[in-house]
Amino acid sequence: MTDRDAAFTEYFAARSDIMRGTAYLLCGDWHRAEDLVQVTFTKLYLAWRRVSRHDALDAYTRQTLVRTFLSERRRGWFRVERVSEAPPSAPWRTGRCCSRR
Repeated sequence: MTDRDAAFTEYFAARSDIMRGTAYLLCGDWHRAEDLVQVTFTKLYLAWRRVSRHDALDAYTRQTLVRTFLSERRRGWFRVERVSEAPPSAPWRTGRCCSRR
C-alpha cells in the first residue's frame, strides 16, 4: 500500500461515520446516506493527489457530499434506473398498439 492509500484509508476510517450522519441529515434515509458517502469518498480518492490543503479536508469532503446530493436530486425521478427480470413487451408486437374498428 502506498503512502497515498494509507493516508486516504486513515482519513476514511476517521471521518466516514461523521459524513454518513451529515448525509442522513440531507436526505433522511440511512441507505441513501450510505450511497452518498460512498460516491463522495470515491470522488475524494480520485482527487486525493490534487488536494493540497489537508487542514481543510473536512470542508472539502462536506462540500463534495452536498454537491453530490444536489446533483442526484436534480436528476429527477424519471432518470432513476429500475431493474426488472424481463423487458416489457412492446405494444406493436402484441397487436394492441392501434385498435382499428
